[in-house]
Amino acid sequence: MTPTENLSRNAEAVADSLAAMIKKELTTKYSCFDAYLLNPSDPNMITADDRMKLVDWCYGIVDHCNFSRETVASAMEMVDRFLGMPSNSVDAARVSDEALVDQSKFQLLTIAALYTSIKINEKVAISSDVFAEMCSHIYTVEEIEGMERILLIGLSWRCHAPTAHQVGMSILSLLLPYVDMPEATWGFLMDEMKYLTELAVRDYYFSTQRASTIALAAIFNVISDTSSKELRELLGSFLSAMWNASTLITPIR
Repeated sequence: MTPTENLSRNAEAVADSLAAMIKKELTTKYSCFDAYLLNPSDPNMITADDRMKLVDWCYGIVDHCNFSRETVASAMEMVDRFLGMPSNSVDAARVSDEALVDQSKFQLLTIAALYTSIKINEKVAISSDVFAEMCSHIYTVEEIEGMERILLIGLSWRCHAPTAHQVGMSILSLLLPYVDMPEATWGFLMDEMKYLTELAVRDYYFSTQRASTIALAAIFNVISDTSSKELRELLGSFLSAMWNASTLITPIR
């Protein structure tokens, strides 16, 4: 399969999908703009490094299972949104408060989010028994499933937020008809964009940014770091496309 075969050639469908993703990320129900880890007043509060270690652990799990790393992006989006927005239940409020100062509780929340994300995004689900075993039985099946329920209730069962990689692939699909580049160059651009969006999941700062912002930044970085004629031409087409795509230049809150 060539790299561009991973991109859609149905421009109308892609444009509709991209508009829907951007509309969704702009709603408060799918936004995480509260920086819950910045300037902690409690010295016992979890840190961005704690979060990064758990992201790396999640990447290890999905790599071992041959799952997509997008599953980790979805899981961490749920964790960040759960902790960064007002709680809608007593249990969710209690867990949110505890997870911010208790590394064990924060780890359990992340494990439950990954368990949920696998069930939502992967073709093959993992039973709670097997998942608990993969976690070295640090937590029981009952603890993982109980935390999953609290997480889902706290998110009002909204578990399908767009990821930066999904947005990025849609943008590249829209560019495909207008940019003539070798397949190898397209492959490089797609691989580097994917790599940068995976790195962004590890960095707490990006959890407070829109997925479309991260996708655009990743594509711009790949283009700016490459001096080939093909990518300079891509940049021109890209800027023109962004100028015409008014939904993509909506000011960030």
